[in-house]
Amino acid sequence: MSSEKLLALRQLFKNCLYLGEMKSVIEKSLQDMQCLDFADVCEYLAKEAQLAPLLFWHLKRRSLTRQLEQRLAAYLECRYQENVARNFLFERRLEQILQDFNRHEVEVVVLKGASSFVGPLSVFRDAFVLSDMDLMVRPAELERATEILISGGYSLENSEAMCGGGKRGFLGADNVTLIDLHSALFWAGVGFNYLDSFPPDVWEASIPDSLGGYPVRVLSLEDQVCFRLAHDAIGHRTLLLSNIGRLYYFCLLIDVYRESIDWSQLLQKLKLSGTDRLLAAYAHYGKRELGLSLPPALQKHRRGVDDVAYLDAVTDASDRLADYSYRASVATLTTPSFPKRIQHVYESAVRDCVVRHLVGKGAVARLRGLIVMFKTACLQILAVLYVSIHRSPPFDLGG
Repeated sequence: MSSEKLLALRQLFKNCLYLGEMKSVIEKSLQDMQCLDFADVCEYLAKEAQLAPLLFWHLKRRSLTRQLEQRLAAYLECRYQENVARNFLFERRLEQILQDFNRHEVEVVVLKGASSFVGPLSVFRDAFVLSDMDLMVRPAELERATEILISGGYSLENSEAMCGGGKRGFLGADNVTLIDLHSALFWAGVGFNYLDSFPPDVWEASIPDSLGGYPVRVLSLEDQVCFRLAHDAIGHRTLLLSNIGRLYYFCLLIDVYRESIDWSQLLQKLKLSGTDRLLAAYAHYGKRELGLSLPPALQKHRRGVDDVAYLDAVTDASDRLADYSYRASVATLTTPSFPKRIQHVYESAVRDCVVRHLVGKGAVARLRGLIVMFKTACLQILAVLYVSIHRSPPFDLGG
């Protein structure tokens, strides 16, 4: 499939997932989709596992499924029903884990998609496509939680250290249920650590709830938004820009918690850690791409409108500059001055080159390493300049 066709399909699916009040935007897109080759549509949907079930759920919610072409409607509904069944299985498995943890007095916080089984997001559980369930326990209880899962039939598949904490991956005896067990809320990427975006004790700020009668906790509403941003935009780099489903989930959080979060206070708090512009930029990006209606405080964050240009710089960059543009955009949106941005970019890539190309190397290897570092530094500076002059297109679907 050509890149032009991919871009056209991507925009069409975004319009189908429009979150605003104008149903005509979705209806027009569904009409346009009927003119496309069914094989091309299915090929694109196969690239994003979340998109087919999410699209059917969204159209069902807007009472627009009847406007789908018959073959596409059947395909989307089948994928949607498969996801409903999978989520039902995940929810039952989570109940069993909570029962076992409760019996051993191990507290747990559910993160990301798994939080759709409890709290305000439970009404949207069928919109979330889960590949695994992310659970967080206190650091002192990581080993005990590991033993409980293993005794419950889960096998330890992998283990990694991250920012002073640990994350362990488990696979259930059904060969379907995947569990990521975290010992802390940590996210760092490309040389940037965003723990400052969260309160000192996320456990104290978390909200008690229950599932199947067993106690469980979810992150505070503000922390859910920040964690989704940190996870998808920082931990997994450009995921919010490249994955329509992930962008939809981020926008859905903002939409659901529109009246429940003091957005002015949240932006002020994030300003101290330098991530208020990052949140505002992605919120305004969601408005433009999916028609998200912003809470007044985010709407008034006028710099967020201009900052969307930095995100566009990433998506419009060449393959060679894409990663550097991403690093430069994050540095720009989280630091106040050009010298600080250069320092941030240096820390995110150039300093890493020192370890990989100079330390413990021979003279020839060091010379080659210096050449690589010089090219990297030039590309980094070029990327910073590129995102600094990039301008956002005037089209704004959200009005």
